[in-house]
Amino acid sequence: MTAGHYNFGYIDSDAYTGNITYVPVDDSQGYWGWTSSGYAIGSGGFTSKAIKGIVDTGTTLILLPSSVVSEYYGQISGAKYDKSEGGYVFDCGSHMLDFMYGVTDTASIRIPGKYFTYAPTDSVGKKCFGGLQSDGDFGFAIFGDVALKAAFVVFDAGRMRLGFASKSLS
Repeated sequence: MTAGHYNFGYIDSDAYTGNITYVPVDDSQGYWGWTSSGYAIGSGGFTSKAIKGIVDTGTTLILLPSSVVSEYYGQISGAKYDKSEGGYVFDCGSHMLDFMYGVTDTASIRIPGKYFTYAPTDSVGKKCFGGLQSDGDFGFAIFGDVALKAAFVVFDAGRMRLGFASKSLS
């Protein structure tokens, strides 16, 4: 996986594939707020569900409603919520499913399953902490680095909108 980068003042058309889909920003709370149209897990069908959240480059994980997170980890063999770790853990060698979040009803971003193997929780690298965790039902989801590195994202402050496009993933 290559390191990410920021471009200021222009959009690099070589950095994404397809079209950029723009959505309005709700900045009433001081964040880059938006509403995802839903999600899909692995090869499963798309679930239409409005997920209000923010895009945040300062948050490492993707934090979604508990019901979505438990549905995802319910399909990962051996995954379980570990109270002492404060989130879902699984065997580091587990096959992780891709996850897709909807930008609109017609556009979505695929996060490769390997992005969810965030970090080992033990010194031997047997158990890993997941890159997808619950938002604690505190009122909004956070689309952090795990979600952002899977997409080409435009923060258009002039028009107060976010743009999402797919990109080549390694």
